[in-house]
Amino acid sequence: MSEHYSHLLIPENPEFIPQLLQVAAFLRGLTALGSAPIGATLRVGKLLGRVLTGRNVYTGETLTIPVRDFAPVAGMNELSEELKTLDDFDIGLSGQGTSELAPFKLYLPQDHAWQSEVKEAYHYEVLCKLRRSRTSLNAESYLSSCAPKIGEAVFRNPWNNGIIKVPNAACAQFWIEFQFGNWLVPKIEGSLNLLPPDIVAAAVDCFGQSFAQGCHFG
Repeated sequence: MSEHYSHLLIPENPEFIPQLLQVAAFLRGLTALGSAPIGATLRVGKLLGRVLTGRNVYTGETLTIPVRDFAPVAGMNELSEELKTLDDFDIGLSGQGTSELAPFKLYLPQDHAWQSEVKEAYHYEVLCKLRRSRTSLNAESYLSSCAPKIGEAVFRNPWNNGIIKVPNAACAQFWIEFQFGNWLVPKIEGSLNLLPPDIVAAAVDCFGQSFAQGCHFG
């Protein structure tokens, strides 16, 4: 069994939809900061028209997840032509950590205790995700349709399953995910504001939005 941690940057405006030039600028900005994956491949994920089913580990609810096919793209300049007609996509850089300015230190959890910091190379991917409608990022309803007035998000701490509440983070049409190798997680004690200020500032500058931070582990 494998478990993967994703750290989320979520626009506080749940209806925000970016321009492709903004997405490209953000990914270029991560590269300039030394925060992009090493040896990164630019990839685009598009809907295939089929779904996978799974189970929400917190509620037992059956989830239906659309399948996306990922393919490499030659460069940022090709993004607008590739995606100009799409209203659902994943765009990201996939490679290895650690980068010069990593999102945070990563650890292997064991018996709910911090273990030695992971120093060797690991899988690292940054994905900008757009969906056709507002999508729930709450732990209990992750990736399902989002009710109109939901604002406060509930996330789960992967170390102890404790609840962390974050205002203005429950729903989004667009968000950014930082994904890592199997079972690798950051230290989380009470807040999910873990990303370096330079990475958050890059998102704010490129997208013109305020962002909250969340997480998903599963």
